[in-house]
Amino acid sequence: MPNIPFELVEDILRRLPVKSLKRFRAVAKSWCFLIDSENFIKLHLRQSLITNSNRHLILGGLGLYSVDLDSLDKAHAIKPPFYYKSVDGISNSCNGIVLVMSDPPVLYNPFTRGYKVLPNCCVEYPAPLDSYSKTAYGFGYDSGNDDYKVIRVVEFRHEISHVWMASETKIYGLKLNSWRRIEDFPYPLPFLRGNWRVHVNGALHTLVEDPDNMDAARIFAFSVQTEKHYQLHMPPGVRIRGVDVNLDVIDGCLSVVCTNRNRVVIWVMKDYGVKESWVKLLTISPPAIERNDFVKPLVYSRDGDKVLLNCDDKRLVWYDLRKKTVDNVDVDGIPFVFYVEACVESLVELDGRDVVKKQGKEMDKKKEKKENKEKIRKKSVIASKLPVNYGNGYLVNEKLPGSSVAI
Repeated sequence: MPNIPFELVEDILRRLPVKSLKRFRAVAKSWCFLIDSENFIKLHLRQSLITNSNRHLILGGLGLYSVDLDSLDKAHAIKPPFYYKSVDGISNSCNGIVLVMSDPPVLYNPFTRGYKVLPNCCVEYPAPLDSYSKTAYGFGYDSGNDDYKVIRVVEFRHEISHVWMASETKIYGLKLNSWRRIEDFPYPLPFLRGNWRVHVNGALHTLVEDPDNMDAARIFAFSVQTEKHYQLHMPPGVRIRGVDVNLDVIDGCLSVVCTNRNRVVIWVMKDYGVKESWVKLLTISPPAIERNDFVKPLVYSRDGDKVLLNCDDKRLVWYDLRKKTVDNVDVDGIPFVFYVEACVESLVELDGRDVVKKQGKEMDKKKEKKENKEKIRKKSVIASKLPVNYGNGYLVNEKLPGSSVAI
């Protein structure tokens, strides 16, 4: 062990899964310090992203499950260290972190089991007359400030027509562990399926109906770093009349999924923000999928020639981009209905602030214990110098008659 260069140790460790790294923290203090360091956490994440390794599927709906993407053989149950209800939705993943949309919401790393319960956040906006409210959460990573952020949009809609009336927007930052109100969204969010989970290039994306063209839609984005809104172009020729159009993410690229009774077409924006970079990834139709199936692209295979698809939250299939064929994926222990998100393992911690406080309290306790010991020692010294009567008429420190020895 002492003969192995430390740089080589670091290079080997950053390729390993989180479970092994958590165990190897006990090998040596130097290993523990390395694995817990902020630099190593980022190196490990970057290594996994570059090599497409340590990837998983996180499944929810009837409990929480994890499936290794390299094997796709078995679904392993996840037991969060906090109260979790199966009806609680799970957001997209950012660097191995997911948002559990419970009450209150929880940021959770299923691989380190670290979590952060978000502080309470009240609604300040007065509800309009004859309205009801619905809440949408978005989760994103602010790379400029190295911060994880949660956006909460509370929308008010008319209770009969369901027309959007107003909204209130607040944003939470993990670093400051607090909510603050920001400029309200100038457009309504659609009735989102599950949650607002399309996070690409540090921004959350949503489809909004085009008021100037009832057959078209617009892609609006909200940057979690600048907190500004901007618009992106749709793929060429895409219309929404008679078609179910959804936004998605695959391999860090924005995608548009167009579904009708006869087929599903998936577009991918290869170069973010560039209109001309939209390409048609695939077209799939029955009998490869069932009619009216909701299809969600998940990940590419390691060699990039296949795409893993979630079909109607009931089954997984590999679509071969060259052969244009479909292979069903049988995963042992998978629930009969589920929603699924792709996720990469990471060592990113969510309780760092709590750890610092805990360490501070432990230091205070150690200091207090040391001071108490010193007080006891001083009292013992003082007590040893006090005269004590042993019942023989003589006091301690007095010399006995005819003796040079003091009691």
